[in-house]
Amino acid sequence: MRAPAALLLLLLAGCAGSAEKSRVVEDPERRVRFDVPKGWLYFGDEVRSPSQSLLTIQIHSLEGAERRFVAGLPETLLPQLEGWTKYYYVIAGEPERSEAAIGGQKAFEITWPVRVRPADPVTRVTYWVVRREDRLYILRAAYAPGASAEDEPAVRALLASWSFL
Repeated sequence: MRAPAALLLLLLAGCAGSAEKSRVVEDPERRVRFDVPKGWLYFGDEVRSPSQSLLTIQIHSLEGAERRFVAGLPETLLPQLEGWTKYYYVIAGEPERSEAAIGGQKAFEITWPVRVRPADPVTRVTYWVVRREDRLYILRAAYAPGASAEDEPAVRALLASWSFL
């Protein structure tokens, strides 16, 4: 009776330990590699925190895109980013823009203060736009209300680990 109980405890301890480690995702189809933060879940094109903050990954081909659109990036993409934000959230102020680097590439960063519902506390949605060869990478972090202080450093660590294959 003691041996099966000890084996069960070892198995449970092993599972708990593996959930605490970050894991490396290497996706040859999307041509990316990054570390999923400890405790976060990864499902194909999204990474979710235990507090329900969400990082989504979209990759679009630029083959056949209008030359003016491509030449004007990221500015030409701003109406679409704002539209996506308005579709899911109530925008609660003006966006903040900055530059970033993801995987050694120059990235455009824009953050909107938002509410999930009009009565909810303000949180944030941040987009990063990276052009790499014939692809456009759009990453969006949507922080759960009250979770950005804890989840933003984890998202930034994921972005710091990002590399292109």
